[in-house]
Amino acid sequence: MAQGPKPGELESLRDKVKKRLQNIPGKEFNVLVVGMYGSGKSSFINSMVMAVTGTWHEYAHYANAPYLSVTKRLERYVMFDDKCKEEDEKHSIPGYRKNVIFWDCPGFPDASEEAYSTIVSLTLDGRIPPGTKVLEFINQSPEQLRNKFGRVNRKMTFDRIVYINSADCDVHKLLVTAIKSGAQKDHDIPIFAMMTKIDKADDLQKRVEDAQAALTLTDNNVRFKTTSLYCKDVTACTDPNDYRVMMPNPKIDSVLLNTWMNLTDPNIRVIETPPPHEEPPRSNIWCVLL
Repeated sequence: MAQGPKPGELESLRDKVKKRLQNIPGKEFNVLVVGMYGSGKSSFINSMVMAVTGTWHEYAHYANAPYLSVTKRLERYVMFDDKCKEEDEKHSIPGYRKNVIFWDCPGFPDASEEAYSTIVSLTLDGRIPPGTKVLEFINQSPEQLRNKFGRVNRKMTFDRIVYINSADCDVHKLLVTAIKSGAQKDHDIPIFAMMTKIDKADDLQKRVEDAQAALTLTDNNVRFKTTSLYCKDVTACTDPNDYRVMMPNPKIDSVLLNTWMNLTDPNIRVIETPPPHEEPPRSNIWCVLL
């Protein structure tokens, strides 16, 4: 991991992130978090809150055991809602509209590229409601999935996709292809990537290069980052009974705060795919010329 921030720089960066979050327009800013099971998706969501507020909250339930997934449903998390503070505390982001939503999509160990691509695409269409046990439908065909989740929520739009890849695992190229396909089908949603668990990788540079190549993000420091996340092996309180659970880590916070700045950059926009051209209906009236 890169050298930590200098004194004062971290707080300045944190203030910039808070201003960005304050200035996000009234509509929801939706971020879909995807990746293999056990890659650290839930820990990423919790860590993104910790980096801004400085206190640990288990927004997303996470597993302490490696390669174990606890996410079975499509989970919807309102970031920085009132649960991220004590009742007698002021909100850490004054004026924040509670409109940044992270969606945790389960990882599917045995899903085909076509099935996962369809799940991602249907989610991006707003067809899959939050709380849906998507693992129950992963063996269905794309046609069955589209019939099952046929209702499109026109008001539901996604602004970003974040792909989480654990550095101690090879990049799942079929999964990456499925994510890219789902993001580009009827959408062109910016994809970001976070390589986690970098403290567990012996060949980190090769893992990074492989993941960047698969995602077509080589040398893209805006959309591809590497970091450890808040977890018991890296940032846990020395006292296991301490209610705070995790202690602040400036190096991790620096990466995640910069990730917030990139995610909320107003210059990075979704490019809407125009609907397919339809020929106007032909008239059944015949004109006879005499």
